[in-house]
Amino acid sequence: MPMIAWSNQFSVGVQEVDKQHQVLVGILNRLSSALDAQDKDFDSHKVIDEMVQYTVYHFGTEEHLMTQIGYAAKAQHVAEHQAFVHQVGEMVGQLTQGHGPSLEELLIFLRDWLISHILHSDRDLGDALNLAGVR
Repeated sequence: MPMIAWSNQFSVGVQEVDKQHQVLVGILNRLSSALDAQDKDFDSHKVIDEMVQYTVYHFGTEEHLMTQIGYAAKAQHVAEHQAFVHQVGEMVGQLTQGHGPSLEELLIFLRDWLISHILHSDRDLGDALNLAGVR
């Protein structure tokens, strides 16, 4: 069973952003499935790195769109992105060193943050983008 089942409730109304969110959900689900299956050949660190890299790419897309429309809440939204990247970097570093959160705890954090961010901050951004004619 996927960790997050994509549905229209996660749509922010901007095709490019929604597609990127779906990729992030897919990466997270792949990591969760491998962990559930206890796949010994699965390189979780490689997938976590993929998730982090794609997240940074995705944040760049959102931030570019914010700049294009002069999004009023850009500073707050970007600060959320930066805090997330910093926190995940610390968690992954601790995990790699064998202390700190477990892989399961990291997955739960990623899932909860992603859902909350999409449903609140990104939904607000999507509304502003739609008002500016971006779909």
